[in-house]
Amino acid sequence: MFISMNKSLPIMFIITGTLITISSSSWFMAWVGLEVNLMAFIPLIVSNNKLSNESTLKYFFIQATGSIIIFMSIIIMGQTNMSNSMDLQNIIKHSLVPLALMLKLGAAPFHFWFPSLMEGMNWMASSFLLTWQKIAPLFLMTSYYTFKPLLYMTIIMSAIIGSMGGLNQMFLRKLMAYSSINHLSWMILASSLSFNIVTLYFFIYSTITIIILLLLSYNNSIHINQLLHNSYSLSTLTVILFMNFLSLGGLPPFLGFFPKWIVLTTTIMNSMFLLSLVLVMCSILTLYFYLRVSFNLLMITPKLIWFNKYPPYMSYNLMLTGLVPIIAFAPMIMI
Repeated sequence: MFISMNKSLPIMFIITGTLITISSSSWFMAWVGLEVNLMAFIPLIVSNNKLSNESTLKYFFIQATGSIIIFMSIIIMGQTNMSNSMDLQNIIKHSLVPLALMLKLGAAPFHFWFPSLMEGMNWMASSFLLTWQKIAPLFLMTSYYTFKPLLYMTIIMSAIIGSMGGLNQMFLRKLMAYSSINHLSWMILASSLSFNIVTLYFFIYSTITIIILLLLSYNNSIHINQLLHNSYSLSTLTVILFMNFLSLGGLPPFLGFFPKWIVLTTTIMNSMFLLSLVLVMCSILTLYFYLRVSFNLLMITPKLIWFNKYPPYMSYNLMLTGLVPIIAFAPMIMI
């Protein structure tokens, strides 16, 4: 999952498109930023793989559909000479545009494209889709909309579908996709509470996710059963991957527990008890399928391998990188 020279230019435009969106003062410039981001991301997906080409077309049509809805909404909201324009603008602002942004994010109930798209993508494109590509739509959805019922519906549905959908998944990319849908519910809730909280949550989630994808990509493990036959079996890297999965599930004392703890504390302080209960129960389900992957790594194969087939520098670099979820949480243990 290393960045080659022919991928660096699209990545620069991806970053530029996101920055245009989050710094824009008008809906039109926000839409332009989304389009720059869309067109720049497509070269990262394209490869000589048939499944990858299918994912490219699927991603383009889904994102283009969301962009068309947003663009048409901008035009309608700009028409001030129509009768009952304020009522129509409020309907569009609080329903149509948020639904288009939910489609772009892959949030429930518009998540149908997300897991199948992940299955056909390479590791680098997957890492961007799971992390960076969420920034612009999430920023727009939570910065300009205060219609709580729609946000709460999205939060609850994303939490339930993300946790239930991953229970029977054997493909690791699909597993990470459903995990992302579940974490998206936490991020939407965090963004409705505080900008600092959602920034912290997104940063920690992205760090852990990229570490997991980096470890999986080195052996190109696509199916859970492949983990048993690769050089992960009871190695030091196995333990690191195990810790990162538990951290992604939010199990204390790992780093992934810290942002969830902050979100839950703030949510309870705002008397959102039912929402907190739903998120906690769904997190337990997601922790189950993380543990299933981890037990496949640690409990089934008796073979002991220490850094097998990895160059020494790569082994220690991966080990130090993977220990971030533990090292970063050490100050919290001291409090």
